[in-house]
Amino acid sequence: MAAHPVRKLTSVLVVERIEPVIAFWHKLDIEPAVQVPADEGHLAFAIFAADGVELMYQTAASVRKDLVASASDAKAFRPDPQQATLYVEVKKIADIERRLAGERLVMPRRKTFYGATETAYTDPAGNIVVFAERDAAGS
Repeated sequence: MAAHPVRKLTSVLVVERIEPVIAFWHKLDIEPAVQVPADEGHLAFAIFAADGVELMYQTAASVRKDLVASASDAKAFRPDPQQATLYVEVKKIADIERRLAGERLVMPRRKTFYGATETAYTDPAGNIVVFAERDAAGS
């Protein structure tokens, strides 16, 4: 069987500013491993990474300057901040709740029919982050 052609898949979240999300992910020990400054003194792009977890943020201004400007079909890109929903499996939901105390809770803890205990918060950019602890039957 041929090797799968895809090596890695990472979400890129388009936001107005990256700096506000740094503290959110820091609470989960996920730090910006790469930070690209913009001309205006803010970050244009950042890669957050820790133990196999990777997430990218890019500002809308950077998307317009970088991607839209060089695209063969500029209309395909939506260079404005967009809401995304991330589904993150975790070891212990209680640890996440403790670490994110004070952050905007948008879905209190619930038990799902597919064997997960979930809760959801927004990052400071407005993206939804659903955290899920799978039980033995749902693994």
